[in-house]
Amino acid sequence: MKKYLRSFLSGFCFFLFGIGGLIAGTLIVPFPLLLCNKKTQRRILSGTVHYLWKVFVWLMCVLKLIAVKTSDEKEIKQLRGKIVIANHPSLIDVVILVSKIPRSICVVKGSLFQNFFVKFLIRHIYLSNSMQPEDFLTTATNYLDDGYNIIIFPEGTRTIKNNPIHLHRGFAYLHLHSKHDIQPIHIENIPYILGKNHKWYDVGDKTSFYTIKICPVIRFKTMPNLTYRQNAVSVTEKAKKALFDL
Repeated sequence: MKKYLRSFLSGFCFFLFGIGGLIAGTLIVPFPLLLCNKKTQRRILSGTVHYLWKVFVWLMCVLKLIAVKTSDEKEIKQLRGKIVIANHPSLIDVVILVSKIPRSICVVKGSLFQNFFVKFLIRHIYLSNSMQPEDFLTTATNYLDDGYNIIIFPEGTRTIKNNPIHLHRGFAYLHLHSKHDIQPIHIENIPYILGKNHKWYDVGDKTSFYTIKICPVIRFKTMPNLTYRQNAVSVTEKAKKALFDL
């Protein structure tokens, strides 16, 4: 019975998430788009998503569906102009990270820009993983230069346990292009819920504890004897070790 109740509460939370995104996207977002310049729009829209998703995570914690612990709460709140990369064990990783990191902009699947509930909220601020590489590098670098953090899940999809780990190199090329540091963050949730092969309402029969571990920063540094691609491969290997060799 407890598992069914938790599934109902999970459904309730995701229902509010969708309705909240739709209301904010249709009633709040148009005002800064009409009345403010680009920089002010960016600040208002990223702040709106940050606080809405903070409420969602708070609600899931209050209902004891999840609990979230960060290795250094002060450090994560002070991140500025960083390329934040993270592993991707569960459905709500992006929501948790955005709720924890102010001034953050996420690279998301292009399909989310067609999602009825969130497209109005995110399409003017977030970046699609289907963007042309040149456009992505230019836009993301401008965001980083303005002090925003770019959140990227380099696996491209949710982590499947015991599968070989493969990281896409987009974040590495952004690092080389923008010269901004990479902040790896490792996410772990125990018991494991909302994984790749789990239903969105399958939250188990007890609280899942999310641990957000801030790993050492990868500073900008190129090897002059390596090509651009080889430098990207080197950065990707460093990131892979930082995220998974804990």
